[in-house]
Amino acid sequence: MFRYRLDSYFSTNRWAKTFLLLCLTLLLIWTGACLIALVSANDVGFDHFLWLAWTYVADPGAHADAQGTWMRIVSLVISIGGMLIFALVIGIISEEICGWVDDLKKGSSRCIESHHTVLLGWTDKSIAIIQELTLANLSEGGGVIVVLSTHDKQSMEETLYSALQTTEHPLQLHGTKVVFRSGNTLEEHQLHKVSILTSRAIIALSPDGVDPDEADSRMVRQVLSIQQILQFSSSEANTPHVVVELQDIDNKELIEWVAPGLAEVVVAHDIIGRLMIQCAREPSLAFLLEQLLGFEGSEFYIEKWEELVGLKFGEITCRFDDSIPVGIKSSAQQGKIVLNPSNDHVIEKEDAILCLAEDNDSYCVNDGHYYNAARKTQKIDALELHKLNTVFRTIFQEEKLLFCGWRRDMYDMIMQLEEYVKDGSELWLFNTVAPQDRRELLSDGGRKDKLLLRKLTLCHVVGNPLVRRDLKTLQAVDEQGQLTGKRAKLDDFDSVLILSDETNRVEMQSCDSQSLVSLLMIQDIQRQLHTTKMQKNGKSTDITIKPLCNPISEILDSRTRGLLRVANCKGYIMSNQLVSSMLAQVAEDRDMNAVLSELLSANGSESNIKDISCFLSNDELLVAHSFWDICIRGRLRRETVVGYKPKDVTLAESQETIWNPPHKSKPRQWQSGDSIIVISLH
Repeated sequence: MFRYRLDSYFSTNRWAKTFLLLCLTLLLIWTGACLIALVSANDVGFDHFLWLAWTYVADPGAHADAQGTWMRIVSLVISIGGMLIFALVIGIISEEICGWVDDLKKGSSRCIESHHTVLLGWTDKSIAIIQELTLANLSEGGGVIVVLSTHDKQSMEETLYSALQTTEHPLQLHGTKVVFRSGNTLEEHQLHKVSILTSRAIIALSPDGVDPDEADSRMVRQVLSIQQILQFSSSEANTPHVVVELQDIDNKELIEWVAPGLAEVVVAHDIIGRLMIQCAREPSLAFLLEQLLGFEGSEFYIEKWEELVGLKFGEITCRFDDSIPVGIKSSAQQGKIVLNPSNDHVIEKEDAILCLAEDNDSYCVNDGHYYNAARKTQKIDALELHKLNTVFRTIFQEEKLLFCGWRRDMYDMIMQLEEYVKDGSELWLFNTVAPQDRRELLSDGGRKDKLLLRKLTLCHVVGNPLVRRDLKTLQAVDEQGQLTGKRAKLDDFDSVLILSDETNRVEMQSCDSQSLVSLLMIQDIQRQLHTTKMQKNGKSTDITIKPLCNPISEILDSRTRGLLRVANCKGYIMSNQLVSSMLAQVAEDRDMNAVLSELLSANGSESNIKDISCFLSNDELLVAHSFWDICIRGRLRRETVVGYKPKDVTLAESQETIWNPPHKSKPRQWQSGDSIIVISLH
């Protein structure tokens, strides 16, 4: 019983060893004083013997002055005991210091910061998010990012260091400090460890390698844990806004129900699915949106301007020399963001203008003389411009699309595509999933409505996108797996999407390797089929050979980008990079969630690429026009012109002009083939 209680005391009491050492020291001094009193010939008080025993304990060399044999033996024994005592003292101090250092290495100590960004969780997107946040903090000379995750602190630091040392697209902190802490993000005391009450934004990342429903249930608990702590915030103005990543769009309403107004929800799979649908029909959009979502270059800012109160939105087209107005945060609609509003929308006193600019302090309002002068000199009206656009714009007819691979959100992607295509379009699903299982997967176990399509016709093909013989000829089957007799080749399609589902991968690089191989094989087969047709029918004027489409592949790891360039693959979407950029944008300004979600959806306004011929006739191309002239013409058709790409310049080379170009009032000579980037109604 005594040993049990002693073990319990030492295991539960932090100061047990110190208390034991103190008792041993006092016992040694008391025993030593008694022995000295027995062998000493001096007739002095007992306090003198206590002091003498202490000197023998504290100073091992003090016994050298002892006189007499027994006195020397006693003093030697006390000195040896003193050395043992001080050895134990050093051991205890060393152990405490080592424990303190280990706690620092494990990230167990509390982080005392304010006005910082908290990142809850550590996933494949974390490095990209840190990069975007550092760019956002660049104008302020840097900031602080605090990461809390169940991962080991040292492993996270090693990952960060590796990203800093990589040769291709290295991570640059730009003066921002990154602090790591290890702990359970769902526990309240662990959240206090990263000072979320004094933070300005909280980003909660969905865990990797977990079933989507389980991951989203964790995020619901995460939001509740954060809400419980934020109840003690000093004021609503100082409360940080929360950005939560979900995996299933159906769970978005649950977050809004348990914590109304607290969190902005970003559904990663839904964003990438919608983006791939858009980029399949306009491949250049992938690069444009990647530039827009990042903090490098121009991004969206919302600010009030008293000088513009009372004006119509169409009248402020040329009121900013270094930015482009693209929308309004309407006070009459409870702060709703109206993207690409009508020209007659009157700006109220409390309205804020949504602008595309390089930084929040890089633009201001001009006197408006250019717009007034241009309206008098330009004779074209909205009706003539509409006729011009009808003649030259690209009209999508019935389309034939191919999806290689399977995603968990295939149902949502198909319904999204249904809103874009014309009647009579076909969607071919080519993957290894058995036809009998596809209906169950599309309905998500009965949780989604029956797939009812009016414009699209589904054609099922069973095969492996990594096997060349399966790619050469696609043969459609019915729901029982029987051939229907319908066939297609890769050069027959208007769009080809190579899908990547993170839930079916072992690691990110392995998934990208499969996507890369599929992309290379599809491109090679397309070229062979096209060459054969050209050799066979190239001289015939009666046969029109369909141009090849660029396959679009989803890439998860940004390090794969270099391999794609080596292989001369242009059609890809950096899905993790884009989602990370959007999370960072919303963390800086929660209104960006509504703006970016609308741009990526089939409802409301979306980004498009149009030819210059939609704005200038052949005769007008002979005369120099400024970028603002094109903007004014775009507004006549309720289109917000945001940039352009010259004909003979690649997108990568025209980064300065594709979003918010400089020198807007300077005339330039446009030529047929120049591309104009606009935000227009779907």
